Amino acid sequence: MKRLIFLGAMLIGFSAIAQEKPVISSAVIAIDRNNDLTAAKGYIDEAQTIISGKSLSEVKEKDLAKFYYYKGLINYRVHINDDPAIQKLDANALDKAVEGFSQLLDLEKKIGKERYTTEAKQQLTALSTSFANRGIKASQNSDFEGAYADFLKSYEIKKKFMNSIDTSMYYNAALMAQNMKANEKAIPIYKDLLNMDYHGTRFYAVSVETGDTMDFASAQQMEMFVKNEQVTSPKSEGDIRPNLYKTVAYLSLAEGDTAGYTKTIQEGRVKFPENLDLIIAELQLFFDNKEYDKALANLDKAIAADPKNPLMYYNKGVILQNEMKRTNDALAAYEKTLEIDSNYTDALYMTSIIYIDSANAVVAKMNDLPYNATKKYNAYKKQKNEIFKTALPYLEKAYKKNEEDPQVKIALSQVYRSLEMYDKAKAVMGE
Repeated sequence: MKRLIFLGAMLIGFSAIAQEKPVISSAVIAIDRNNDLTAAKGYIDEAQTIISGKSLSEVKEKDLAKFYYYKGLINYRVHINDDPAIQKLDANALDKAVEGFSQLLDLEKKIGKERYTTEAKQQLTALSTSFANRGIKASQNSDFEGAYADFLKSYEIKKKFMNSIDTSMYYNAALMAQNMKANEKAIPIYKDLLNMDYHGTRFYAVSVETGDTMDFASAQQMEMFVKNEQVTSPKSEGDIRPNLYKTVAYLSLAEGDTAGYTKTIQEGRVKFPENLDLIIAELQLFFDNKEYDKALANLDKAIAADPKNPLMYYNKGVILQNEMKRTNDALAAYEKTLEIDSNYTDALYMTSIIYIDSANAVVAKMNDLPYNATKKYNAYKKQKNEIFKTALPYLEKAYKKNEEDPQVKIALSQVYRSLEMYDKAKAVMGE
């Protein structure tokens, strides 16, 4: 009797070890014969639980391959099913599907038998598209982290299993990483794309809220933001490599990597010597290094590329005035700025400062005169007043454009007082 009981226990134990096979078969029947996704999902999840509780060496390779394939197939059909009740069976069905097919391909490659490999690769092609679509939807909902993960997964599926490099998905992943402020993830992808010589198409528009340029993963996403009045001035352009260099540079700078910024800008300038954005970016390098002649040369290139851009003339004036003390040349640059935009407040203010400094230099001469040099004093006073009168319309216009600018208010008040227009000086300062 004892021997029979012992043998029975052994048989029960053996049955428990082998039970994943009939459960896998039930899942296959449910999906292939009965088209019953609910039952198939239940069986394949049960098989997963059984297999997870033992060593894979205890599962026959044939059964394990079948399990992995149907794990992928059933979960993918759950994901793409239109019935909300089916979709609710597993919110992570798409991720489990790619896991199943990936496990299958790794297994069949290892054992040298490709029973399901061809079918699995075909399914993975569809899965990569599903990840891309889910990523687009996530990005439209401003779920940049989810979009990043899905775009990257779509890229990785094609790269690993189809020997295909989908650079557009890789680029989209970088954009999402950048949008979620994960520069440490965006930078290496952008660098990879540059090494791949990715040209791409850039979709971008101006944010209504911030005024900054926003990049988009697709034309459809950009159009949706335009429709929702979140952005204006939508544009697209081919060959985004110059923008990639600029983006990598500025993200590197944001991470405190000044050497990376310098290296990237210099590489970009070599490849795209006429690109305005890179010329301007390099300008900052020259300015920081006090290489003002080189900075001016870059500004002249920028002006040649965009002659109607007042900012370029203004920056040229600032360098000429503050760093090189070439005030006459600075005045010419500011006047060119104001020809393009007569309300350019900073150019108005900086022009007035040149005249104020000149007038103050005359005041210094007046103060150095002896008490009996009345004639010379009066001549200097007249000269000083004429210079202040020249500065006055620039400051008055700047003040009219922005009455809250403290620098403009102080300068205008000084000029009014110097011209003995005390009531106006008090009014400006709110006295």
